[in-house]
Amino acid sequence: MSTIGPPPPAPAPGEPLLRLRPLGLGEVLDDIFRIYRRHFGLLCVIGLLVSVPSLLIQFTTGSVANLGFLFNVFGNLGNPQSSSNGGGPVPLAELGPPNLPLFGLSYLILLALLPFSIGAVSRAAIDIALGNPVSVRSAFAGVARRYWALLGQTLIVAVAIVPLLLCFPVAIWIGVRWAVGIPAVLAEGIGPLRGLGRSWTLTRGSWWRLFGTLLLVYLLQAVISGALGVLGLPLGFAIPFVPPVVRAAIVLTVSTAAGALTMPVVYLCIVLLYFDLRIRREHFDLDQLARQAVPPPAPG
Repeated sequence: MSTIGPPPPAPAPGEPLLRLRPLGLGEVLDDIFRIYRRHFGLLCVIGLLVSVPSLLIQFTTGSVANLGFLFNVFGNLGNPQSSSNGGGPVPLAELGPPNLPLFGLSYLILLALLPFSIGAVSRAAIDIALGNPVSVRSAFAGVARRYWALLGQTLIVAVAIVPLLLCFPVAIWIGVRWAVGIPAVLAEGIGPLRGLGRSWTLTRGSWWRLFGTLLLVYLLQAVISGALGVLGLPLGFAIPFVPPVVRAAIVLTVSTAAGALTMPVVYLCIVLLYFDLRIRREHFDLDQLARQAVPPPAPG
């Protein structure tokens, strides 16, 4: 009869969390949620901070007003005194045209902050995996040092893949081959094109394994985020005596927060896959063990 031994001890502060060997799907998932639980507060704070710009854009571009309009319409469907045109919903003031300058400025700000949105959790995950000191400040500072490389890589990927959406399988294939470009830029300090080249090299021969892992993690994130986001609907309707636009703001805020709390799982997955590929192809584990074996310099 086989027995299950005690779980491995938690790593000491500053000890790498990488297992330093190729991992299977179950081990990757286990590491993702192990790191997420252990650093839940840090990852959630970073996720919430990087989600604030997108939430503000929903407020400034009229998404809240439009959703409030729908809440008002559906809220009055069963009201017999709703309106004079056949018992329809209470007429509302027509929504005005969008403020195009504000609309454009909002998306320019979102573009400018995009490197932090895609890189802050990844930077924290890299430091956590390697056992480096990490904080909210260090994660954002690390992204700031690689800001232009991350922005350049994002624009290159967008320009290259958006036209290929007409041929969706090709876009998916290229997207998986470039999946670890962001960790490469952050961990190796290289430029955007070289980062994509590194990703292309590392993922060679591993496409189906990466695709299956990423698809599973994205689906898990979407299901959990959707389940948490749905909680905003009863919460928005349960608060009495508030206008529809406030209910809409509550729903959008809860939905955005749910996405912010679960999205770190995806970035953790990509970072762990990046290191797993380096271990498989470049003996990164031996390099790490060699660096750990080097004694620290004697104090002067």
